[in-house]
Amino acid sequence: MILSIEFNGYKFFSDNSIISFSADARTKKLLSNSTVLDGKNVLKAVGLYGSNNSGKTNLYKLFAYIKLVLDGKDNIRFNMREFGDSSDIRISTIFDNLTNNGWIRYTFNYNQDRNQYDYESIDQITYYDSGKRFEKNVFEKDVNNKILKVFGDNSYSKYINIISSRVPFLYSIELKDNEFSGLYNYYEEIRALYNSIELFSMYNIPIENTLNAMKNDDKNKISFIKEFVKNADVSIDDFAYDENAMINISTPEINEEALKRITKITDSLKFVTTYGNVKVPSFLFDSTGTKKIEAIASYIYDALKNGKTLVIDEIDNGLHYKLTRSIVSVFNNMANTRGQLFFITHDLLLIDCNKLMRKDQIYFLNRNKNKAELFCLKNATAESGGLREVNDIIKHYNRGEFGNVPNPDFISLLLGVDDCE
Repeated sequence: MILSIEFNGYKFFSDNSIISFSADARTKKLLSNSTVLDGKNVLKAVGLYGSNNSGKTNLYKLFAYIKLVLDGKDNIRFNMREFGDSSDIRISTIFDNLTNNGWIRYTFNYNQDRNQYDYESIDQITYYDSGKRFEKNVFEKDVNNKILKVFGDNSYSKYINIISSRVPFLYSIELKDNEFSGLYNYYEEIRALYNSIELFSMYNIPIENTLNAMKNDDKNKISFIKEFVKNADVSIDDFAYDENAMINISTPEINEEALKRITKITDSLKFVTTYGNVKVPSFLFDSTGTKKIEAIASYIYDALKNGKTLVIDEIDNGLHYKLTRSIVSVFNNMANTRGQLFFITHDLLLIDCNKLMRKDQIYFLNRNKNKAELFCLKNATAESGGLREVNDIIKHYNRGEFGNVPNPDFISLLLGVDDCE
């Protein structure tokens, strides 16, 4: 699970910004929305709200960039440099892969101009019930200051000039059967974090995950996907993968451009949806919203079953509001102790601290020209004049108290068009 992602120098986000999954100890409602892991109360879901073009999708892309780093990639283009974006991007992630290593913080500074990791460090963190914590440095690499420490031993600095900085440190050296072998466990932790982050854009309809699941022998996963689809669409009686399905793909055509580019289009057309006694190829006859449900089902199963963090861009795009609420609810449910959800939305109905989301689970994003700022609702405390849990959050949001809210005057535009005539 992820506890926090702290970043500086990314896009047009000002100063230091943080997305935190750390549960606010002051909140006593909706306790099922958090779980305890190695001494920390961790939120199961965090939602991000903001107006159009405020930068929400840039935070979705931030997770994608972090995955590239965790995968040992080089030549990463974090910033386009069109708004005076920094060449130095620093990101620090605290996570726990449910292993004996507990909480780990991985920090890196990537210089986009030099295409190198100028700084990296890994620390183990132990949290105590008293609120205190203990940190132990695993390694630290500082190219500019010629420092390389492994478990506090600074003698490794002699290697600083011969170890490549174009890829992350744990990918640039041999970690087995030598003096760096003690770091191999942390390489595995980095790989585990990489595998635990799943990205899902509601615009792309990435069906391959569900396709592979329905073709395999995991009966529990197949059953979950089937029931998920049937519950989401009241008119569907069954959803299945039929290896022997014979599909005439001449008509009707697939409407979604994203689906036309699927490399396994033949297999994808073997998804069969049953309406009463009629079986039809899903991708030719089902609505775009139903196809999105079919695609996302396997991702939700993996997150809940295997303890992954699912990041969804525009979760409400093309779905009924009850479906989006149900997806968030299944992560906040007491039965879920491992899966996490970070979602981006415009749906104000999801801002519901009484029944669905706590204040510490809600972030707002406000952009003023070339500057964007994150704001967590937990910081609007009643003591500082902010709202309480029971207040009408939607009313405060529409007033613009959490950031800029569009207020278009299209009627005046219409009247102006009439005047021109």
